[in-house]
Amino acid sequence: MSLDKKRTLSKELTTANQDIYTVPPSFSGNVTSIIISNASSSSVTFSLDWYDSTATQYHTIAETVKMVPNSIIQITEYSLFLEKNDKIRGLASANSAVTVTVSTEEMFEPRNRFA
Repeated sequence: MSLDKKRTLSKELTTANQDIYTVPPSFSGNVTSIIISNASSSSVTFSLDWYDSTATQYHTIAETVKMVPNSIIQITEYSLFLEKNDKIRGLASANSAVTVTVSTEEMFEPRNRFA
């Protein structure tokens, strides 16, 4: 029985950075798609970054990207490979306007089981 799994998670952003997805312990993650939607009738901006837990460092994915009202952006050109405890976080210029949806494949890594 394989412990690998595919997951889709969504988070409505606020004006403060918040975690959208964190790779669970004993897994690695392959983020295959990130969809950002602006459901409001106003222009907004969003920012996303990923945290490399091994290097204890954040890396920018998108910084203050402007979205027109009622629009979506999909990031799918390249997969983002993450290790256990790595995460994606984001914020928006307005509360309750931007939703980020992440699709990922999680692969069980037995060597990480007790680390």
